[in-house]
Amino acid sequence: MAPSPDAPARVSAPAPQVNTVRSNASAALVGWIRPWTRPACVIASTLIGCQVLAASSAPESAVIALLPEGVSGARSSFLSGFALGQDEARACGIDPVSVSWRTIGADSDALMPTGSETALVVAPFAADLRTFSRVAQERRLGVLLPYQRGRSLASLPELDPEGRLHPVVPASRDDLAQLAEDTLKQGWKRVMVVVDPSDRSADQVEDFVAAFEGLGGKVESFEPTLLQMINPDDQAALDRLFRDVAWKGPHAIVVAAAPDGELADRLASAQDQGALGVRPGARPWVWAVPPHRVRNLPARSWDQLLLDQPAHGPGWSSFQTMFLEQRGKTPDLMAASGFDSARILTLATLAPAPVSAEGTRDPLGWMDADQQPMSMCDAVQARLDGQPVRLKGAASALTGTPAQPPAGQASTRLMLGK
Repeated sequence: MAPSPDAPARVSAPAPQVNTVRSNASAALVGWIRPWTRPACVIASTLIGCQVLAASSAPESAVIALLPEGVSGARSSFLSGFALGQDEARACGIDPVSVSWRTIGADSDALMPTGSETALVVAPFAADLRTFSRVAQERRLGVLLPYQRGRSLASLPELDPEGRLHPVVPASRDDLAQLAEDTLKQGWKRVMVVVDPSDRSADQVEDFVAAFEGLGGKVESFEPTLLQMINPDDQAALDRLFRDVAWKGPHAIVVAAAPDGELADRLASAQDQGALGVRPGARPWVWAVPPHRVRNLPARSWDQLLLDQPAHGPGWSSFQTMFLEQRGKTPDLMAASGFDSARILTLATLAPAPVSAEGTRDPLGWMDADQQPMSMCDAVQARLDGQPVRLKGAASALTGTPAQPPAGQASTRLMLGK
């Protein structure tokens, strides 16, 4: 890959000069990185079990990445993005991060290691934050959370008082907050929320309700929870729902259920027949489910508002173009998280880590949300100069402050009725 056109002069200089800068930085790091080797092995052995990593084996790098088994599609997407992040480091004239990759099973137990040496660990997707909080605090580790979007992020203030857990992608509630905002922009100020309790999106729709009411909307309901929890096999509950919708007359129906599931079919049938208190096809729907689940949503006779792109960072467009050119397909947020993770880890190992308020090394303490977003090449120079850095992220704005996930911007799409 050709050097990036925005590479600073000192970094994009001829190879001997770059290698000298890199060699000097590496020499300064030897005393800092070498003590990681044995402790990092202990961390990895403890996290993933002796059957995966023998206690006598030394890891290849101070950075250990734990990938979950059994999710080949997600792993492939993440690693594709990670490889492009390494390519960007090379384009800036530096060596990409060296990582010891480990596979962790769903039943593996991460016990608390002892000691105070510092290392970097990349947690598995949707990790148990309690486990990695304990490990990070005991060992003074920096822990990167490449794909942590769920409601577990709400526990960060309690679990991560020192700010050592660093999510890479925005929380899924950012998606639902954007959906709520755009619902109101359509003029739909009163809604009823219909939920299939067996659907995997049911536990997140409350974030939509909170955002919608926080923005001035009104959620109509005959239930104390504001959610109409409907089992599609319960005909009596369905009949009551249809009467309630007709009586309340909401501007729109918010649906948290499988688009191709029975509840959506029963609701659509009632709408087609005019059983919801308005003429057939008149009441719009808002889909409170992730974008990938409504990608092939069929058109109806009524308008439908849906999430089109999950929350992402300002560097998404350029990353998407690069990924499409290199891989021949459109990336997802998982690939973007791999891309940003590779760049963050490379910068973390490029220069000595800052010292935290407790007097210990914080491998990710150089990340500073107050800085202006910068390209990878500019970030490389800033790290070599000992300056704080905020990368221009693809997966997010990389604005996470301690105990907070990074910000991102989602987008929605309105499907007009036929």
